[in-house]
Amino acid sequence: MPRYKNIGIVHHGLLAGAGDLAKSLTHKYEAGRNWWLATQDTLHDIEDDLKSTDLIITIGGDGTILRGVHVAAARDIPVLGVNMGRVGFMSEIEAKDAVDEISWYLDGNARIERRYMLSATIRAGRQDSESVLALNDITVARGALLRVIEVSTVVDGVHLATYRGDGVVVSTATGSTGYSLALGGPVMDPQSRDFLVKPIATHMSQVGGVILQESSRVELTVLTDHDATLSADGFVDQPLGVGEPVTITQAGDYASFLRRKPPADFWGDLSRRLGLRKGSFKTTRQRRR
Repeated sequence: MPRYKNIGIVHHGLLAGAGDLAKSLTHKYEAGRNWWLATQDTLHDIEDDLKSTDLIITIGGDGTILRGVHVAAARDIPVLGVNMGRVGFMSEIEAKDAVDEISWYLDGNARIERRYMLSATIRAGRQDSESVLALNDITVARGALLRVIEVSTVVDGVHLATYRGDGVVVSTATGSTGYSLALGGPVMDPQSRDFLVKPIATHMSQVGGVILQESSRVELTVLTDHDATLSADGFVDQPLGVGEPVTITQAGDYASFLRRKPPADFWGDLSRRLGLRKGSFKTTRQRRR
């Protein structure tokens, strides 16, 4: 496993503790390593530094991780998430433990876990029709006006439904613990390449969502003449006009995360973060010890 020597830290700019922790890490582990620091809002300033970066550490919540992933994934740079948020489904270390525990990761002991991403493109031929990537979800939703919209949803050329409500979210397995979960959707194995289509606040009793295989192709088209927006991971936004189709695929792009625990421990962490555990319970692995 590699020992990481060129490391960037992306921290939440509005959390004073995040900046302090970033400085503490660079000070303690500066020997033999090169460091750069940026907030989630100044990532555009470190383009040259990214060329030699072999690890990105994020300090904040899941939103900070998403911003770090968006610059790391295209360059195949792994991400290590330090949690200062409320839940932190994607994070690996709690902030209070980071200074002491992070050396284990820097020395190359962690496994690398791949999380697959979605790609979305607005109508081919449109001038700004570049693809956007998302680790969590792609959302087609109503704009500022409090009016319902109709979204035609086509899967592999077959019309699935026309949802009438606030919009439609297409979620990765990683994103199934985010917006999709808040909408009542299922939690998927985080390393799955399948993805989920879920309507947002539909106004009729319609199918609650579908899970699609990785090769599927989804086309979302707003049919109502109201403002609508395409959003990727909640911070990359583009306006949508009526009749403009958005094509969404799982195109093989992925984000890499450093992990200490085995993959199955995701489910224990999930129940702990959601407060689902009652009392003490020993797992099969613990009982065999």
